[in-house]
Amino acid sequence: MPERPSLIARLLRPVVQLRDGESTTALLMFLYSFLALTSYNIIKPITRSEFISSLGADDLPYVTFAMGILIGVIMQGYTKVIAVVPRRWMIPVTQLGIAGLLLLFWALFTFVAADWVAVAFYIVSLILAVLLVSQFWTLANDVYDPRQAKRVFGFIGAGSSLGGATGAGLTAFLVKSVGSRTMILLAAIVMFVCIAIVVTIIRREKAAGTSDASKTGEEESVSGGEALQLLRSSRHLQVISLVIAFGAVASNIVEQQVNMAAAEQLGAENSDAIAAFLGQLIVYLSLIGFVSQVTLT
Repeated sequence: MPERPSLIARLLRPVVQLRDGESTTALLMFLYSFLALTSYNIIKPITRSEFISSLGADDLPYVTFAMGILIGVIMQGYTKVIAVVPRRWMIPVTQLGIAGLLLLFWALFTFVAADWVAVAFYIVSLILAVLLVSQFWTLANDVYDPRQAKRVFGFIGAGSSLGGATGAGLTAFLVKSVGSRTMILLAAIVMFVCIAIVVTIIRREKAAGTSDASKTGEEESVSGGEALQLLRSSRHLQVISLVIAFGAVASNIVEQQVNMAAAEQLGAENSDAIAAFLGQLIVYLSLIGFVSQVTLT
């Protein structure tokens, strides 16, 4: 029997089959997803640990629930603000704002260190998760047609899982020695490198930036009222909505249990140790996602 190709060979197979120019773009898109999720997952454990250290794990569900209601309003405000930017440059400008926010929170934690800073940092992280993922796929849909997407989306999407593992791994192994503040600075540096990659992609690909990245994945032709009407008239969409809703509820219940257990075992005041523990957990989950991405797609 012929040997089955390794995970790396299966991952690189779609890129090898592309032409030189297409391969370069695919590698750049892979780096984009890798660096964006690396930056985010450096700070993700820290946002949780700082909140727990300041206010305790018991209050996390209330903030998460409130943000689930308010995030739509916040994104509408973002859409209006970013509309003044040329559509082609919305993504790098947004990422520049993210890097600036990371630097701002580094300064706030260093010189203010109040409870509200930890709450604001946690809230901002929830918004960043929406922006980074949705805008990456918005750009990917601009760059690739459906035929190309079938070949390369598995490859470039795997960069997200690897980036998640890398970012969380950096926090898990470094946060105890250098501290959370330094890790926030590192996340900002990674985001600046990601901006350079995105600018390179936009300059290479004429189609990049033709979609409105401020819509965060929403169809421009479908209003909120029309979406509700579609949901009411389609049993299929209702089932999908219920699956997503129950999945989100289960995910948040499990995450809250993990946060409470970490605070109980490590001490709520020991934010660096909690960040290291949560970082290790994210590493394992991201690697599972990476293996699933490569083997199943």
